[in-house]
Amino acid sequence: MINIDIIPSKSYAHRALICAALSKTPTEVICPLDSEDIRATRACVGALAAGEIVMDCGESGSTLRFMLPVLGALGRKGTFVTKGRLGKRPMGPLADQLTAHGCAVGRNDQERLTVDGRLTGGIFHLPGNVSSQFITGLLLALPNLAEDSRIVIDGHLESAAYVDITLDVLKDFGIRIGVEENAFFIEGGQKFRGPAEYTVEGDWSAAANWLVAGAIGSEPVRVRGLNTDSRQGDMRIVEVLGSLGCEIGVSGEDVTSYPSELTGTQIDVSGIPDLTPAIALAAAMAHGQTRIINAGRLRLKESDRLTAISETLNSLGARVIEEPEGLIIEGSGGVQLDGGTADSFGDHRIVMMAAVASLVSRNKVEINGREAVNKSYPGFFKELEKWR
Repeated sequence: MINIDIIPSKSYAHRALICAALSKTPTEVICPLDSEDIRATRACVGALAAGEIVMDCGESGSTLRFMLPVLGALGRKGTFVTKGRLGKRPMGPLADQLTAHGCAVGRNDQERLTVDGRLTGGIFHLPGNVSSQFITGLLLALPNLAEDSRIVIDGHLESAAYVDITLDVLKDFGIRIGVEENAFFIEGGQKFRGPAEYTVEGDWSAAANWLVAGAIGSEPVRVRGLNTDSRQGDMRIVEVLGSLGCEIGVSGEDVTSYPSELTGTQIDVSGIPDLTPAIALAAAMAHGQTRIINAGRLRLKESDRLTAISETLNSLGARVIEEPEGLIIEGSGGVQLDGGTADSFGDHRIVMMAAVASLVSRNKVEINGREAVNKSYPGFFKELEKWR
């Protein structure tokens, strides 16, 4: 059996670091994760002590979308520097709401975004089908204002579990949020007061790769350090692998997947978009066809992730058809993939998918741009060596 001690949750870490920076009581965030995204958030909260603030977000969408409204709420002028595809990812709905409530948001070029002025409270409208990160950014910012505020969600809120994570962390820092139907009420004048220590729980998104490895490989994989009562939506990997026929065992903080004969099915990933690469790989090794649906927002990630998944798996010998909003995967019935050369598309989750695919490939898998994994999981390839 392969044992994996999972890394801390990137989602929880971003939020905890920002809340700790806003806290009136000292809080040590215990998070031994040195990924590029978390380094970006650490650097940005550290920059709050500067005069005119320059925040280097790298490629971290969470860092940019969380810190932009926070800076507005604090009435601080700042410049946000981005790289990669981040400058092209949607920001309009959030920028429009900040502008409507007292801030001046501008774009110098594709890599620089500026904010000036002081955010004021009131009613904020956001679409539910673009990015839950916009909602989280406002939830982190609005308690700092003198006025009360309400965030109204227009349409169905996708990726609601990420907002649940935000509410969970805010509660730990003493912030009260009223949850209404399609709306959140935020009382003004609240003070962040965190615990002396805040330990970040394990990352279900990262764990999904290893659980898939156990399901499609030749030996069980036990992932240790997971909160099985987590608010992370990606803990649904247990449910999804079960729907494909994988045997899964849960004991305390340990989750074990066993080599299984998988069967294709239909999987709705609207609430779990980050799991799609790992799910697609599992489906590629199953018997029969799998349809992945409601995945259109994956085109707005670090890569056009639907194209990246289909091209990468096809290059390794799988059979994947890309659709506008999803994927059709014809499983191999457990027959090994060919292997070969895959492109990372500059996307950490594509790197992890291709690397795990190497465990069920006849030939070696070479990944161009494998360093993209450092965005979320710098120690990933060290863990992969356990299979050798």
